Amino acid sequence: MATELMKDIYRLEVPLPKNPLKLLNAYLIKGKERNLLIDTGFNRSECEEALMSELASLGVDFNKTDIFITHLHADHSGLLFKIKTENNTAYCHKLDAAIINRLADPAYWDYLVDEFVKTGLRMSPELAVETHPGWLYRPNNNVDFTYVEDGDKIMVGRYTFTCVYTPGHSPGHMCLYEENEKILFAGDMILGDITPNLCIELYLEYPLTDYLESLDKVEKLDIKHIFVGHRSMLKDVYGRIRELKEHHAARCQEALMVLESGPLDAWEAAIKMTWDIQAKDWHAFPPSQKWFATGEAQAHLLYLWQIGKVRRKFRNDGVNYFELEDGVPIERELISAWRKEFKHKK
Repeated sequence: MATELMKDIYRLEVPLPKNPLKLLNAYLIKGKERNLLIDTGFNRSECEEALMSELASLGVDFNKTDIFITHLHADHSGLLFKIKTENNTAYCHKLDAAIINRLADPAYWDYLVDEFVKTGLRMSPELAVETHPGWLYRPNNNVDFTYVEDGDKIMVGRYTFTCVYTPGHSPGHMCLYEENEKILFAGDMILGDITPNLCIELYLEYPLTDYLESLDKVEKLDIKHIFVGHRSMLKDVYGRIRELKEHHAARCQEALMVLESGPLDAWEAAIKMTWDIQAKDWHAFPPSQKWFATGEAQAHLLYLWQIGKVRRKFRNDGVNYFELEDGVPIERELISAWRKEFKHKK
């Protein structure tokens, strides 16, 4: 059921079956001449039926409805090809647009698996790809995109949106900001009750570094209304930004702590880190969640290496691993407090 959040702005809830994200919040902004749809959902029947039903209830004509894709992930881009016509425009940052049009290309996944193997990934390449939602629910066809950059304007009805480049969750993640009404469509840049995954990706060398810089950038905007990409709506955007920064500070300290036992690659570090997954231990994690956890561990270890807290080395097989720099203090009280809060929220 489409819900009107503000004048001419609607939230469309698209279910994500058997996925921990639960649902995608797509959005429709209606105008007299043209509409704008923000994100789409997985390319699977349940998502398509829900999205098409909600768009139909609002009387949407695809030929008069442009699409803004906040980022490349299939839960946001998967159904784009179902809505794109010769008479509408699909907006996306060029980096993510390039990857979206490669999601069906096995060579892209070969590259990604090779990069993950360098983190210590201990999983068959076939299993890693075949269970990945980006492969399972990818768009079937390529799309001709119109690229948007930081600062570009998109006018829809009564609103004028500014594109805000916010890499970290993906290399070309984009938010939309409306200055007059102080609205931010945040995609997966900021989420209310979960933290955006930070992972290895083409064109994204240091995910956490980019993400923290993007948080700083968004924090400077005057935001009254924030519309997020998943689950429940968020009211206190600045409080949530502080929480996300504190989360990653504690996460980095936890990564340092697990290195006290000796050098580890990202897979080995991930096994010892704390995760919000309904599984009794690492061995019971779904393969795709092991992939995401390893990528997130790598993102934090790379950040610690960048700021001089750990050393990065390479084994003969090309796998990179990390070890503590001498004399690096570890804030154990911060880790303990974060873990308690983490368990409480679970």
